[in-house]
Amino acid sequence: MHWVQNLYVSTTETESLRDRKARLTRRAIHVAAVNRVLEDGLEQATVAQIAEDAGISARTFFNYFASKEDAIVGMTDVVIDTDQIEEFLEVDPVGADLAEDVARLIYGTYQLTFNSDDVVLKRRQILARYPALMRRQFEKNEAIEHAAAEVVAARLRRGDIDFGGADGTPEELALMLVQLCAVPLRFAVRTVMQSEPDQIADPDFSKETFERSIRLFRSVLAGTQTPQKGNGK
Repeated sequence: MHWVQNLYVSTTETESLRDRKARLTRRAIHVAAVNRVLEDGLEQATVAQIAEDAGISARTFFNYFASKEDAIVGMTDVVIDTDQIEEFLEVDPVGADLAEDVARLIYGTYQLTFNSDDVVLKRRQILARYPALMRRQFEKNEAIEHAAAEVVAARLRRGDIDFGGADGTPEELALMLVQLCAVPLRFAVRTVMQSEPDQIADPDFSKETFERSIRLFRSVLAGTQTPQKGNGK
């Protein structure tokens, strides 16, 4: 793991033993917190119990998370894989697929940030049961958006894209672009949750749904840029 400008990134090829141990410990705490809250309830679950379930001390727990609520949501440093960043930055910065590229960058970031197993569904059950935790979930989502926006801003600066002379910095334009291009992911998640909620942890199923969402996204963008037939007026 290393820093690219101000962005924390990860690659399995360069992950040190220490970093791997920290990542696994963080995950163990998160899984323990989710399971404990589902079993005992949010109020009854304690940091001491969660730490014991994860096989660590309470002191070690606080090295990773500030509270049990943060452990449930999994609020940690946002990680973006170096391969994702390089692939995103190496293509034509002003290519026609900029929006799709951003959408895929966001999807890849979420794939690293959220666990691709049954803990996803369990966490969603907790969020549905305790709506107050959604604030922390929103904070996590914002952190992911800002991390992705850093990468997008680098591509915008390289391509010197003016977006029709918009009065905004590359950082502002990148953040707005990220928020817009997060729609395919949100649409895909909602689709899975409404139709096949038990499949939310299946990476193949989720990927297929996301690809369909991307196709719809491209169609919508194309529709907004194509002159539409009027009603005869």
